[in-house]
Amino acid sequence: MSPGAGPAAAMSGVRDALVVAGFELRSALRTRKALLLLLLYVAGAVAADAGFVHILQAFERTAADTLSVAATDTPGAMTGRLMASPQVLDMVGELVGDRALATQLLAIPPLALFYGWVALSFVPVLVALTSSDAIAADVESGAARYALVRTGRGAWAAGKLLGQALLMVVGLGAGAVATFIIGLGWTRGFDPVANLVWLARMCGRASLVGYAWLGVVLGLSQLTRHTNRARLLGVMSLVALGGGRAFLSHASVIRDRAAAVADSLLPLFIGSHVIDLWQPDWRLRLPAMVMLVALGTAAFVAGHRFFCRRDA
Repeated sequence: MSPGAGPAAAMSGVRDALVVAGFELRSALRTRKALLLLLLYVAGAVAADAGFVHILQAFERTAADTLSVAATDTPGAMTGRLMASPQVLDMVGELVGDRALATQLLAIPPLALFYGWVALSFVPVLVALTSSDAIAADVESGAARYALVRTGRGAWAAGKLLGQALLMVVGLGAGAVATFIIGLGWTRGFDPVANLVWLARMCGRASLVGYAWLGVVLGLSQLTRHTNRARLLGVMSLVALGGGRAFLSHASVIRDRAAAVADSLLPLFIGSHVIDLWQPDWRLRLPAMVMLVALGTAAFVAGHRFFCRRDA
């Protein structure tokens, strides 16, 4: 092999992966499945945001009655005062387990903060429901054979992963745009610039969680050539990893007898790193960001090793 063959082959693989990713994204956006995906992201964001705005208005009316001031029909007029109240700080502090972190969180625009929570909570479900069959479906239909004539399995599979990740980012962005429009049109005191910046940040953090789950479900998708089995494996991974983490974190039989072992295993679960994405200092977020990328990549590579040994 010539000295430049290795780097040249690597660059060729990267180019092929990018081509596959672009094709995956373009073809996905032309399908009903993609439209359904975008609808799920947007509808979920709109429904959640509408509920949040309604609850915010109810809180403000209650506060107005308590303070004996005039209530307004547009939510957001008293948001700053509510977010700065000790009661809200105590409530958020209990939820996150860190009062200092709660103080930082309450400085984020409320609607952007709420969208971040919704996105981080539900992106794993959306990924499992919409992307689990991305590889298995092409193998089952025979479309993979045509692609693998022109490129290697590694580049093709990596391109599928990247394409699905881009599709997920489009969905998260669509949900963020819907949230921005709701805030701009239905709340008072809405800061467009601050909300735009924070919505973009929340999309980025949710994308990291989504990538980790994409790595898991697409790793599993490489284990089978049947679309329905891949979908089932994707949903089962949510239940297994979510349930496993909850068991290691809270089951008394584990915490009483093998807490140290459980704590050493918890970093292997995606959900263990989500709370750290809320940290205001990027240096505190960085370990979680690295672990999420590493977990997703490791799961994908593990599935790909099996995929390389079987007939496509």
